[in-house]
Order: sequence, then C-alpha cells, then structure tokens
Amino acid sequence: MRIRINVKGISRRREAVVQQVREVPDRPMTVEEFLRVIVRQEVEAYNGDGEDSALLRLFGGGAGPDGETADAEQALENMAAEGRVRYGRFPDGKKADVNKAVADALLAFDDGLAALFADGVRYEDRAAELPLQEDSEVTFVRLTFLAGRMW
Repeated sequence: MRIRINVKGISRRREAVVQQVREVPDRPMTVEEFLRVIVRQEVEAYNGDGEDSALLRLFGGGAGPDGETADAEQALENMAAEGRVRYGRFPDGKKADVNKAVADALLAFDDGLAALFADGVRYEDRAAELPLQEDSEVTFVRLTFLAGRMW
C-alpha cells in the first residue's frame, strides 16, 4: 500500500516539510510496527545510496559517530572547531545500524520527542492500532522543549 509521509523539523535552513511516498504492508499495524517498518526502510535507503534521511535525522538514530573510531572523533573535533556540529554522514563511512535506529526511534516516540499523526489524528501509544489506507498521510514532527523561566 502506498502512503505519503511528511517530516517536519524545526530547522530554518532546511525545507520546512520533507515529503516522501513509501510502500508499507497492506495489513493492520500498530504504531510500533509501523515505526519499525518505516525506520528499516529509511536505514536501507541511507546505507544504500548514502543520502541523508530526514526521518533518521528526526529520530536521531543509527547514523553518525559512536565515539569508537578516530575518524569520527576527528570529524567531530573539526566541526566543533568551526563552531558547528552537524547531523549526517561522517567520513568514517559507517553504515547506520538498523537495530539501533529502530530502538532510537521508539525511544524518541515514547519520550515525546517525535509526534506521529496519521490522517490528522495524533497517536501517542505504541500499541494503538494505526488504520492506514491507500494514500493515507502520515506526518512526523520533531518537538522541541524550551527551557527558561517565566518573569
């Protein structure tokens, strides 16, 4: 079944909404099953053609350095020296880890860092049934928490 996915982030420098068309199994799924399917597809695409994924950036999972390789550490140090550390592929050429990406996405969803809307309805429970149909529209929004005090 074909669905439309919108990914909304908070960056002013990137597109406000990244739209994609994806194929998902044509069967009833829970929110957790849906997240697993979509994140696996994103990791496969990321590892296959090396193109940065808006969805993986939203969940912050599976890609980038893990502190174990000198090249990744050096890349982080160089970006820090420039005054800007970015998401994305690092020079060490590491592939995204599917299991880590799925775990990060589920944790981000559980912690409320990413919201999921399907056909205009927000889903907050992993076990909730996701009634998707052909050409359903699913939107992921990365939420930002602001800190400060009120005067």
